[in-house]
Amino acid sequence: QACSSLVARVQSFCAMGQSPGKLPGSVQLQRGEAKPKGCTEAPKGGSVNFALDAPGRGSAWLYLQLPGDHEGASALGVSSQGGEAYVKLEPGSNKSGDTWHVQLILPSGFDPKGVKYMWILDPKLDHNGMPQAGSMRLLDPCAKCLDSRYAKDWNKRDGPRYSPMAVIPDRRAIYDFDWQGVQPPGKHLKDLVIYETHVRGMTRNPDSKLDDWDQTAGT
Repeated sequence: QACSSLVARVQSFCAMGQSPGKLPGSVQLQRGEAKPKGCTEAPKGGSVNFALDAPGRGSAWLYLQLPGDHEGASALGVSSQGGEAYVKLEPGSNKSGDTWHVQLILPSGFDPKGVKYMWILDPKLDHNGMPQAGSMRLLDPCAKCLDSRYAKDWNKRDGPRYSPMAVIPDRRAIYDFDWQGVQPPGKHLKDLVIYETHVRGMTRNPDSKLDDWDQTAGT
C-alpha cells in the first residue's frame, strides 16, 4: 500500500510536482513495518525500512540527505551535489500504535549506503506545507551508524547544519560479516550479564603486552 500523500522538497534545488506515493525520482514509498526499529536495509538490497517510536506525536517527517556525487541522486530526484528531501508520513498508513514507519523501494543500482537521515516531529509548516527552516531534526535512537561533518563540534546545532546525523550503513558489513563459525548463545536477555570495557583502559597496563595499547591492536 503506497502512502496516500507525500511531500518531498530539495532545498535550493526545488523538485516539485511529484505524484502521490512517489518521490520526484524513481524511488517508491510503501507503508513499511513497525519492527525492527531504526533503519534496516533488506539483506540483498532493494529496499530500506525506517521505524521510530514517538509516543504522543501527531506528525512525522523523514529527512534524507545524500552525500555529494552519490549515484542515487537521480533515483531520489535530487541534485547530485548533496541533495536533500523531506518525506511526510501519514498517520493512517505510516503509523502503528506509537511507531512511525515507512519503506523506500529502491530501483536497481541504487546503493543507499552513506545516505544520511534524521526525523522531524510535529514541525510548524511554512506556506508551502513544508517544515519551517530551523525545525528540530532528531537523531534516530536506534541508528546503526553516525556521521558528522563537524567532528570538532560534535552535537552542534547551527541553523540547517546538524551534527551528528544517522547514516544508512553498508548492509554487507551487517549481513556478510564472517563470524568464523561462532554461533549466538541463544540466551534470553534476562539471563545475560553484559560487561562494557574501554579498550584503551583495559590494554594500557603493561601486562597487556601491547606496545600500541591505545590503537586498534588493543581491540
